Amino acid sequence: MTRWLILLAVSACTGDPIGEDTGSTCPPTDPPTYASFGQAFMQTYCLDCHSELLQGDDRHGAPVTIDFDTRSLVRMNTSDIDKQAAFGPNAKNRLMPYQGHQPIPTDEERIRLGEYIACEIGR
Repeated sequence: MTRWLILLAVSACTGDPIGEDTGSTCPPTDPPTYASFGQAFMQTYCLDCHSELLQGDDRHGAPVTIDFDTRSLVRMNTSDIDKQAAFGPNAKNRLMPYQGHQPIPTDEERIRLGEYIACEIGR
């Protein structure tokens, strides 16, 4: 029984961390779009690791299947982006960009990211 508990604890600690859903909503005025916000945010803070053009060590540990080069690729990952990098009324997630990455989004940019994701998924 003790071995099972230790194995369970170790496996839980080795998984990728995930934050919480921010509960952000799409603002009724001036909603962020991919063209007005998302594309520049991804280029500035995410594509250094999450790009289809990168391989191996150049991805700095980013999973090969998680890329943000296009709006459709971003849309496929909105829930994870929200839980890893966005701010909203329910959570403030700072798991991404990874520790030591520069530049880092401001709190205001993280709030806008949560709003952008909410607009993309129709919340």
